[in-house]
Amino acid sequence: MTERRKREPLLKQQGRWFVLAEAGSVGIEMAVAIAIGAFGGMWLERHVTHWAPWTTYIGLGVGIGAAAVAIVRTARKFSARIEAEERAAGQSHESTDDPEVR
Repeated sequence: MTERRKREPLLKQQGRWFVLAEAGSVGIEMAVAIAIGAFGGMWLERHVTHWAPWTTYIGLGVGIGAAAVAIVRTARKFSARIEAEERAAGQSHESTDDPEVR
């Protein structure tokens, strides 16, 4: 079994928990992006612009935009991973469905 594991690509060696933890980190990334945007906007409002409350709203909007980008990036990554797994599964089924093998 160890020889088989060595020959598998690194992606296949990653445990299911690693994939789930990677997906779960999106929530943390969203919260941090929104918090940095909102608090950055409040800081700018108090120290630079004094446009209450508009600078805070702009910072919050930037944070929400960054969170949306994180969601889209993670969704694309997982959809590419799923497509690669489906292609690999399809190739393995094609090789076993060969009529000459039966």
